[in-house]
Amino acid sequence: MNDYLKNRIESLTDKPGVYFFKDASERVIYVGKAKNLKKRVKNHFQKPDQHFFDFISQIADIDHILADNENAALILEQQFIKKLQPRWNVEWKDDKSYFHIALTAEPFSRVYLAHKPNLNCNASCARSHLASLQGATLHSFGPFVSGKEVKSFLRETRKALPYRSCRNLPKKPCFYQSLGLCAVPCLYKKRKSSYVGMIATLETLIKIYEDKFVQGRTLHNCNAFRIEGYDISNLAGTLAVGSMVVFENGNPAFAQGYGAVKANKNEYRKFKIKTVAGQNDVASLREVLMRRLKHSEWPLPDLIVLDGGKSQLKAARGIKIPVVALAKIGDKDGKLFTPHSKNFAQLSKLPSNLSNLFLQIRNESHRFAISYNKLRRKNKLESNNG
Repeated sequence: MNDYLKNRIESLTDKPGVYFFKDASERVIYVGKAKNLKKRVKNHFQKPDQHFFDFISQIADIDHILADNENAALILEQQFIKKLQPRWNVEWKDDKSYFHIALTAEPFSRVYLAHKPNLNCNASCARSHLASLQGATLHSFGPFVSGKEVKSFLRETRKALPYRSCRNLPKKPCFYQSLGLCAVPCLYKKRKSSYVGMIATLETLIKIYEDKFVQGRTLHNCNAFRIEGYDISNLAGTLAVGSMVVFENGNPAFAQGYGAVKANKNEYRKFKIKTVAGQNDVASLREVLMRRLKHSEWPLPDLIVLDGGKSQLKAARGIKIPVVALAKIGDKDGKLFTPHSKNFAQLSKLPSNLSNLFLQIRNESHRFAISYNKLRRKNKLESNNG
């Protein structure tokens, strides 16, 4: 290895990214990804026998681009190999690619996995009769590097959001209906608005999952979203309060890099319960949500997370915003309920980044509600003693 290449390697960072080996004519002959760029590129030269083909002697220059994490580097590697077709890369030169989650433009959207969604459909296409007949893709999300993880994500969320997966609507309910894994649009075609609401909730969860999977997106590709978490706290039915916490992504005002889902404490709000007597968490949540939605100056959330189980969802009845309820189990698990199924998604069976985010939102709304309730208790005690 000559001094020029040694200097190029030493100038590399230990961060994730994609590297390019070029020949004397500046053509890219090999593309690779790395969790640690300097370490991985050095390894090529220290262990040349690891390669099936001897191309190390052809390397005249080295270039690279940074990625925010190893998953992002994997996806970039695939894209550059497809585009540049380097001579010494074997994988990803054909039309194979990572998985995408696709939703069709039909009245009752089909949800499916695809390497290459069959059609990118804009809003006008989605409304067309032809698109409905063809099952054109309305939205696609991804790519996702881990096929196993994305399949697990869809399998588990389907328990709480029983979407349709069949290519053509059958005349009779299928096996998934008996398992509670399909909303049976073939049978209940008049329930379109309910199905559309369910798909909207699923899309929101997919966007959050997609963003947690590959963080650090550009502004153009970023899934900007706002999640609001709610909880109620009281002392034996007295001094009841409600909390609203906010987690956002894609907000340059406070997030350091797109893909960073963070609590925005400037947006937190607390509520004294005014209309509910005694201990009634559902009615108290309802009051908080109705009062919150009257504030048109506050940005609307993409997702509402309620602390509680299935019954807490009654508090959000009629609200046209995706909503889930989280019943926590211990420190690391919980049950995720939606208004669209009697079943629930097990938090521990979802991707860890996603389940950890839900737990963080729930814990923060719980903490904020309790802290406000304690403050009210303290103020009342001081008032009584004064």
